[in-house]
Amino acid sequence: MRMTKGMTALYLLLTLGGGIAVFAAMASIQWVHGDEWRARGGKREAGLRTDPARRGNIYSSDGKILATTVTECDLYLDLRNGVELDAKGEPVLDKRTHAAKETGSIVDSCFKRYVDTVSLMLHKAVPSKSKQYFYDRMVNERSKAKASRCYLIQRGVPYSTWLEISRLPGWKAGVVKQVDGRSVIRQVRAHIYGNMAGNTIGFRNQWESKSYTGLEGYYDSILCGQDGIFNCRRLTKGIWLPDEPRGRKEVPQRTDNETVDTVVVQNKIDGLSIVSTIDTRYQDIAESSLRKALRQYGGTAGCAILMEMETGYVLACANLAVDTFAHDYLEVRDRNVAVSDVYEPGSTFKTVILTAMLNDPAIHIDTSLKVQAYYKNFGGKYGEIKDSHKKRDSLSVKEVMEESSNVGMCELGWMYYNTRRDTLRHTVERMFPYGKLHPDVKAQEYKTYVNDLHASNRDFLNFCYGYSTRISALQLITFYNALGAGGRMVKPQFCKGVLRGEKLLENKPIVLNERICSRESALLMREILESVVERGTGNNIRNSTYGIAGKTGTAVHSYANKHSYNASFCGFFPSENPRYTCLVVLENIPYYGRQAALVFKSISDCVVAVDKRLSEGGVKSVWPRLEDDSAKAQQRPILEKGSQKELMEVYKLVKQPYVTSNPESQWVCYHAATDSTQATYQPYAPVKGRVPNCYGMTAKDAVELLHSVGYRVSVNGYGKVRSQLPKGGATAKRGSRVVLNLK
Repeated sequence: MRMTKGMTALYLLLTLGGGIAVFAAMASIQWVHGDEWRARGGKREAGLRTDPARRGNIYSSDGKILATTVTECDLYLDLRNGVELDAKGEPVLDKRTHAAKETGSIVDSCFKRYVDTVSLMLHKAVPSKSKQYFYDRMVNERSKAKASRCYLIQRGVPYSTWLEISRLPGWKAGVVKQVDGRSVIRQVRAHIYGNMAGNTIGFRNQWESKSYTGLEGYYDSILCGQDGIFNCRRLTKGIWLPDEPRGRKEVPQRTDNETVDTVVVQNKIDGLSIVSTIDTRYQDIAESSLRKALRQYGGTAGCAILMEMETGYVLACANLAVDTFAHDYLEVRDRNVAVSDVYEPGSTFKTVILTAMLNDPAIHIDTSLKVQAYYKNFGGKYGEIKDSHKKRDSLSVKEVMEESSNVGMCELGWMYYNTRRDTLRHTVERMFPYGKLHPDVKAQEYKTYVNDLHASNRDFLNFCYGYSTRISALQLITFYNALGAGGRMVKPQFCKGVLRGEKLLENKPIVLNERICSRESALLMREILESVVERGTGNNIRNSTYGIAGKTGTAVHSYANKHSYNASFCGFFPSENPRYTCLVVLENIPYYGRQAALVFKSISDCVVAVDKRLSEGGVKSVWPRLEDDSAKAQQRPILEKGSQKELMEVYKLVKQPYVTSNPESQWVCYHAATDSTQATYQPYAPVKGRVPNCYGMTAKDAVELLHSVGYRVSVNGYGKVRSQLPKGGATAKRGSRVVLNLK
């Protein structure tokens, strides 16, 4: 068909109009909006790039790497089966009636040949998942009509495994390199010893978060370093080179007043490494012993803490809880049992109460208490107190602790503090670290407290034997550590120092309280805790190799189920020269008992075997270091009880001041200093018809005293009197035999 002149003119007009529009657009882009578009293009082709700093390592105190940065990958696969399928799952045919091949997927023959190998490689990389799990996951997805082109097989695969899978024949095209524009390869933190000390080292809070718990979180500013920022220009897609000819460019940075200042491009500074206080040898035995006990007794969680007495360094801290996925006891993310769990401690807190009570000069470890075997009523219906097993009608203070008598502790509190309950409470709060310890591991610390002791008699009585108060395990071991060190309380620390090159900048011990109690009280409590292990509830860990001073504890875990308990043991060793403190807590076990003490013994045995200083006697006692001018005035007496005439001669011989309230008395007994009185020897007179209390006397003085009031005497051992039978204050006829046991 021929074009008319009108049509030709219209065609030319349209062509001319289109050309003019195109030219106008070009002109607008080139001259009118040229600067804007050039700026946009420049941003795409040139910009600021970040060179991430390497995060510092975390080392153990025995030189092992606990945490470091490694390359990790997420394994995504294109699992289309290599043949294009229609909606019914039938192969799509091409023009030659052949099955149409897809591109970018794993060839079917290669998939079948190596899928078993890949499953085994993934199982070795992630042992918690079986080889069959990975095999089924890949095969099932590939068998679908519309298999995923980006199917997640496993997160956190080591880079070496990911690379090996990518190099298998036919698999390279099927391994996805980027997901949503982001590389599947990244730098992550790895715990070299797996789950060991996980909460102490620290976990990443969330998958995409840059914040951590534990040491990682507390020392994040030191470990992370400073990222480098520099100006780059795009070479090709995904490849950027430093824009050297342009020199350094200033980087915009937002300030607090929302204006834009400028700073120069910053150099990259790698993070510093830190050395933790954790010793892998002790940590391993603490975790394995604790896990074994929890498996045996069926608890829901537990912790075992080992602390060096003088420095407060935490050498081991096992925090195990039930992991429902792994069906085992592991370091569960965000469950730092030692720091975050608060509970009523039970009998391990009796040590705190008795230490506070020993400030009263009227209370002595041989003070006799009427406990009315098994049961006693204090002030009405809600003052009924029972013991777990039958005991004698009367016990000394020392025996109350040995047998862990609730009735005995309540009797002691009722006799001396019922009318001045606030005095006892304030003394305990002054001695015990109730405030937040703020340890150098990032973990949630919850509020600890003491109930109102005036609310009811029951609250006061409960407080006397370890209830009506809630504390954390870290707070309790801090107190015991201070008691073993003669009253000097130091803060628990998990980091030994920061590494700068090869030099370690050590964290010095932090003293929280120079003296929580008198040195006399600390020594008496050490003696009592030794007797708990030798003759009392802790005798299942008694041994002849080294001494242990500690206290067992059992407390109801939940008042909703009074057949569920927390078992604990806390103490220090070797008791003759304390160097280490240890606490073990088993939460929510189905019956009470002394199981925690056995875990303590496993840890202490390991320490004594490993620390050659203990076996060789090369460690000096911590006690002399604690003495200062005020402490020297309160030194332990030469004798606690004896003949005044001979004591005066001895003090004169050693050129020490001798203070007495009655220089005419034949027998005297030492009374320690209090806040209002100085240390003195006071008269001691035997009561007619009752056996004199010879505790602390020499054998010579004790025999002379007993003979003077008509008793026969048998002596075992040598040194000072440490126990006697019948006990001091007991009723006995003249001519009866008294057996003295010396130490």
